[in-house]
Amino acid sequence: MARRNVFIGVAAALGLVVFAVAIIATARPDIFSLARTGSQCRVAERVGGALEPYAAGAMSAFQSVPPKDLTALPFNGSGDQAQTIEALKGRLVLFNLWATWCAPCRVEMPHLAALHEERSGDDFAVVAVSIDNRDSNRPENFLAETGAEALDYHREPTMQLFNSLNGAGLAAGMPTTLLIAPDGCVAGMLSGAADWNGEDAHRLVDAALAQI
Repeated sequence: MARRNVFIGVAAALGLVVFAVAIIATARPDIFSLARTGSQCRVAERVGGALEPYAAGAMSAFQSVPPKDLTALPFNGSGDQAQTIEALKGRLVLFNLWATWCAPCRVEMPHLAALHEERSGDDFAVVAVSIDNRDSNRPENFLAETGAEALDYHREPTMQLFNSLNGAGLAAGMPTTLLIAPDGCVAGMLSGAADWNGEDAHRLVDAALAQI
């Protein structure tokens, strides 16, 4: 009887080991994906960790977020011609999502354009992306209508960009602005319109650039 109980105990232990191995094998793609994100997002992690003191005044809604690799997401065009955020790597990017039906976007867009015009260069850029999916909304005219011609026109009409960011907790509505580090990983976000050309915004950008 004792020998039988030992056998049952060993069998049960082996069963648990097999079960655990099966779980790890099933989850393996996610585990390695997270490992890659952690290793390649070190710049974003450093940038995000330094910005908490600068989330004040007009930037009080800004929050650092756990870094996540965004390079595979499209931001310009669709289908086989789509450009992904991979193309933006190498600079600190203030990445804004807007839509023609978004009233706060109309208020915010001139501030983003002014910041881009004043500060853009080899190390920094503002990239504003329309998520309009109807040509009748004439999104290409929006920049001129809002006095934001300094910004290049980008459009991702398939909703893949917004839906992916929404699923990751990085976009809930319009406008949404992400701070993307040169490694292509998100370092922080701000939901809603903000004065991106005020002193508080410039201090936040300067603090982020100092970490690069």
